[in-house]
Amino acid sequence: MAGRVDYPGRGPTWIGVPGLVVLVIGVLIFGQTLYHRGESRDLLDHGVETGAASVRLTVYSGKASPLVEDVTVTFSTIDGRSNTAVLKIKEDDPQGMPEGEQAPATGTRYAMPLKILYDPEDPAFAIASIDAHEWATDRKDLTLGAGLLAGGGLLVILAAVLLTVGARRRGLAWNRWYSDAVSS
Repeated sequence: MAGRVDYPGRGPTWIGVPGLVVLVIGVLIFGQTLYHRGESRDLLDHGVETGAASVRLTVYSGKASPLVEDVTVTFSTIDGRSNTAVLKIKEDDPQGMPEGEQAPATGTRYAMPLKILYDPEDPAFAIASIDAHEWATDRKDLTLGAGLLAGGGLLVILAAVLLTVGARRRGLAWNRWYSDAVSS
């Protein structure tokens, strides 16, 4: 090769791009954890707990392993009406169950007798009681999301500072990171 592949800012870019990826993953984990935690706490405070009359779940093949697509429960509301709802928040682990729609296997997370929490104003919004208790107190995922968010953010800020310092050393404006200095 005749030309040299070198440009100012190559090092900081190798710091900033992975940092941005980590930051985005942290935002997704943190946001999902806060959503699960908020909905769970709301149902624990204001929801109604009841036993499910029947449970059906659908397992489909994921790219690496099977996943739970839907968990459909039938239960009686406070006023005695029968209601069918798909659990809004659920775990994706099929716990060894084969693909297809089926009743949960004995001893699995959503097996009978399943206690659920539902919103009395909107009985279609229901989650398993075990999930609500776990997510309301979940600190592991919240800490992981916050750590990725902070670490990725620090890497992005470090890359931006290094790019700005490098541009200033070359006699450029702070925002002209990849331009060569114009000689007079």
